[in-house]
Amino acid sequence: MHKVSKSTKCCPTFDKLPENITCFLPGISKSWQRLVERHKNMFTKRKRILRMAQRTRHLRGEFIPKCPCKYKKPIEFVRETPMRTRTEQLALPGVRKLLLFKNRVKDFFEPLRILGINRLIRLSLFSVYSRLSNIQPPQKKIPIHKWDDTEWKNHTKYLQKLAKPKKEPKQPKLPVKKKKPEEMGRIKLLALPKTREEPTKEPWLLTPGMKFYKPTERILKIAQPKMFDESAIIQSLPIPVNPAALTHKATKRTKELATAREKGVAESDLKENPFSISPNALKARATARIKELAEPKEFDNAHIRENPFAISPAALKAKASPRIIELARPKGS
Repeated sequence: MHKVSKSTKCCPTFDKLPENITCFLPGISKSWQRLVERHKNMFTKRKRILRMAQRTRHLRGEFIPKCPCKYKKPIEFVRETPMRTRTEQLALPGVRKLLLFKNRVKDFFEPLRILGINRLIRLSLFSVYSRLSNIQPPQKKIPIHKWDDTEWKNHTKYLQKLAKPKKEPKQPKLPVKKKKPEEMGRIKLLALPKTREEPTKEPWLLTPGMKFYKPTERILKIAQPKMFDESAIIQSLPIPVNPAALTHKATKRTKELATAREKGVAESDLKENPFSISPNALKARATARIKELAEPKEFDNAHIRENPFAISPAALKAKASPRIIELARPKGS
């Protein structure tokens, strides 16, 4: 029989048809052969077209077609076994409901009835709709192992070890390459002070072109001194006032700014005797901080010596250098 297989690694694959299919379908095989012959006659093989059909750009990686199947386990449908109808498969109870019912009644039912429930679970689990929805049988829960005191101690030691900052590895000292004295010629040359040549002016010479030179009209015009109007600089006294200033009318803001400010009235101005002392000031007592601030500061005056005519011991032991002796001699001696 014709068989279909599905798995996680491949798409639906079908078994190959038998080679002697022509005996079953003679009409289809004849028409197929006619189409093949017609195609061969219509298509002409040309070298240029075949050369152009070849790929020039190479792909970076080989294309591997991926299977779009989403099944975790391989599923195989064999048509040889008697298939149940769609209504029979839909009539089967759900796998989860059967499993819950089995756990609830396993202590009350007889073994034969439990075998019947297992048979129903197997039929429902391997039905087409259960396989399409990829229902899996329940797995035993693995109990979580609880740690002992020794395991917790080892774990805390490991955490403390991880919590310590990492020590930077010591970098090895790079070997210093010392140059030989024969190779130090360039460095010695660069160590010498720079010698700058002062530019020297060439002596002025009267050339024959300068003797017979004739200036142009533009040069003669530029060479003339500028004439200034002295009347604009020197004015007669008294200086006349601009007529626009005589006819100017001051604005309200200008008049407001021109008025003098009124002096504010202080408390001393309102007193009958402004020099009298208030009774609260007479009764006031100075705090310790105010007394401390009232005391004068003591300064060490280092500029004035106790004995201005005293000579320092360093000056008595000093010895004059030849340059000082030379400068101390009077001129012309």
